Parts: sequence; structure tokens; C-alpha cells
Amino acid sequence: MKIRWRVPLALSAAVLLAQAAHVAPLMDVAGGGAPAGARLVWPLTHVLLAPFTLTADWLNGGDRADLKGFVAFALVGYVLVRLMARDRADAPTGRIRGESAAAAVFLLAVAGFFWWGVRWNRPIPRLVVADTESIVFDVHSHTSASHDGRPGFGAAQNARWHARAGFDAAFVTDHNLVGAARQWQLDRGGHPPRLLGGEELSLSGLHILVLGNDSLIRTTDANASFDASIALLDAISHPAPIPGDTVPPSPPYLIASLPEFWQHHWGPDMGRLTLAGVSGFEVWTTSPKAMDIPPAQRRTLIARAGAERRGLFGATDMHGLGNTASVWNVTRLSGWRRLDDAALTRALIRRFRSAPDSVRVVALRRWQAESRLGAAFAAPAGLFMALRGASRWHALALLAWIWLPPLLLGQRRS
Repeated sequence: MKIRWRVPLALSAAVLLAQAAHVAPLMDVAGGGAPAGARLVWPLTHVLLAPFTLTADWLNGGDRADLKGFVAFALVGYVLVRLMARDRADAPTGRIRGESAAAAVFLLAVAGFFWWGVRWNRPIPRLVVADTESIVFDVHSHTSASHDGRPGFGAAQNARWHARAGFDAAFVTDHNLVGAARQWQLDRGGHPPRLLGGEELSLSGLHILVLGNDSLIRTTDANASFDASIALLDAISHPAPIPGDTVPPSPPYLIASLPEFWQHHWGPDMGRLTLAGVSGFEVWTTSPKAMDIPPAQRRTLIARAGAERRGLFGATDMHGLGNTASVWNVTRLSGWRRLDDAALTRALIRRFRSAPDSVRVVALRRWQAESRLGAAFAAPAGLFMALRGASRWHALALLAWIWLPPLLLGQRRS
């Protein structure tokens, strides 16, 4: 019996075409090109499960249009496959029963894939940098202490995930809470990665990361208005001197988190934020809602940060769900391995203040829609870009997944 070869041939052509137009899987978000001295390492299981891992990685780092588009195109693809496989000789009753069973299997498969991609401790890519004096770090992550953190995702689980993704250090910024990083510092017994203190403040249409603080900041009154939020930020960034101390206290480092400042305080309010002490801005994240920021506005943010010497950062915004890290921060900090956690925190903040452009935001390369038409075709365009960045071994694994099922099915039917 003949093998249904049209779909395998079409999929194989897409894989081969993508490999012919291969691009580096990583990009420098501010510079646009491939980052020098940084590469990805994939576990063997990531390669062997290429159709699932590559798709999950792409979905994990995308915006809401990517998620909706994936579901829509999956449904369209399913309908087309069922129409091609339709047997005209089937009786109407048998056809309805068969299509109902096929639809149920399809829906269960999609639901299972999403569960596996979001909840399972699946294989993920890891960033490796060549310079041993460079540090790979995250500025925004959570534990189960946050109201939206995954149950059971404590400090140890946070650290374990960051290590798997290639991070040397991560600021734990639970919502209006502190203490998770300190607990890990007490429990870890010198094991990497470093978890550093921080907090995410929920303010008036604004989320602010406070890096380097170990004491809870009260935000109740600051939620009343944007003016009240600005007053609190100004107080945090300009702390009052401690009686008897000759050296003024070092303020924490403030970063505006996506998507709030883009959605609610874009434009003149950005100036008020920087005057109040906000020194950095998230430019790339692993949150679908935050990744909705249009590419044109991201470019505006990059240009403004460069002109005003403000820091730009990538944020995993890890809550215990999603697994793949789609963005990392890298900076050179000589001797950082010899520093304890408190000294490392101070050294990083000094680095952010004195040389904000020294932080490279390294992200998984992805296609970004510039228009509504582009957003409508985000799924196929994004998946094709993911194929272009896939390794040769991933491509071979994909071809095996494409051809083995029809070959085996053809042998059974013959």
C-alpha cells in the first residue's frame, strides 16, 4: 500500500529550507547580531524530542499572539489532515463516530503537549559563555511565596531551574515579599547558583524590581496614585542617612518591569520614573503578556536607554511554569566567583550604575510581527525561525520523526 508521502515531503522541505537559511539561535537584543562568546548547549533528550522541545521553547518565549496563532493553525492543520484522510466509502454514522474519536484524541494531544511544556521538568537549552570572568544572571524571578508562584516552587527549585538554564546568579523578586534568597543562602552550603535578594513592588499601574534589598518595603499607601508611587520610589532611591554613619547608605537598584510601564506609563511618565530613581528597564522577558510590546516600541526603549545611559535587562519572570529560559543577562565582572553573596550583589549594582551598557541581553532569536498581518501569521513564521536556529542534530531528529511513522505504518499495511 502506498505511503501518504505529501505531508512528510512538505515537512521535510520546510526543515531543509530552514537549515539552508540557518541563523545563530541567539541574538543580542540591543545590538541585533549574534552575541560573541555565547552559545547554547542542548541536552541529548532535547535533540531526540526535537519536534516537541523546539515548539515548546518557541511558545515559552513568545507573546499572546504566538499562543493564539499556534492553536488556530493547529486546528486548521488538523482539519486539512482529516479531509485528506477522509474515506468516502464510510457510512455517515461510522464517519461521525470516527471523526469524534479523532477530534477527542487531537484535543487530548494538544492539552497534553501544553501541560508537558508548562509543567513538566523537560529538557531545556543552557547558555554557556566563553569568558570565565563573565557572569550570567537573571534580575526577575519568583518562588511559591509569591501569590502567583507555582506551589512547591521554593528557593531550592528556583535555584535548580536557573542552574539548568545556565545562570550563575539570579535575583529573587517575590511580589511584595523578601526572604527566599536569604533562605537559599543559608541552606545551599556553597552550591551554585547564587540567589540574591530583591523584591517586586506592586504600585499604581506599575511593577518595580528592587534589587539588593533585604527588608520588606511597605507599598500600601503608594498604590493610591502614580504620584504616590513616584514618592515611594524617590524615598527608596534616596535613603535617609543613618544617625552616626559617616557613609550614606547605598540605595538598591530599581528596574521597571514589563508590561506595566509600557502599557500605563509610556511617554512623559518614563521621565518621571527615571527622576525618581528608576535606573533600568526590562526590554525582553519570558512572559507572554510582557512580550506583547511592539518591536517598534522596544527599539524606542533601546534608543532611549542608550541616550540616557539607562540599563536594559532581560527577565525570565520565572514563577515555576514554562521551563525554557528565553533570555539571559551577561556582564564581565572580574573576580565575581570569589565574592560572597552580599559582596556580589553590591558589585553587580555598582556595575549596573557605572556601566549600564556593559550588560548584554542575550535572547533566543525569534521572529517578531511588525503588523496585524504579521501577527496573524506569527505561528508559521515563528516556527520557521525556530527551525532556522535549530542545530543540524535537531534537523536530523526532525526528519526521523517525520518519516518513521509513515514508513512503519506503510509496512504494517502492506
